[in-house]
Amino acid sequence: MSGIRTVIVTTPAMLRDLIQRLAVGRIHLDIVAEFRARHALARRLCKLRPELVVIGLRCNEDDAVIRDLLATIPTAKFIVFPGDGDAARGLELRLYQTDLGGCPPQKLMDFIRSCSVSFLR
Repeated sequence: MSGIRTVIVTTPAMLRDLIQRLAVGRIHLDIVAEFRARHALARRLCKLRPELVVIGLRCNEDDAVIRDLLATIPTAKFIVFPGDGDAARGLELRLYQTDLGGCPPQKLMDFIRSCSVSFLR
């Protein structure tokens, strides 16, 4: 049985070990790479095609880094450890469907407006 293709990126050893220990007996993580730096990270992730990326952010760094990586590998899920010690987050790209059939014009306009707003968050 193959495990979940996992890449660890700039994650403190303590947090990496915690995830690995929690997984024992529950899920199998197949750690295919571990990077201590992010040089050419998007290109390297494209080659590895991970299903899960565990990444530690730097202090004052936000999720914009992850959004860019999700655009590159949209099928991957990310576990993000913020550099400021805030709680870990799970991020993934999802496909949503909004029923616009028979909707009032305002709902259609709201949907169109959301196209530009969603990338600003």
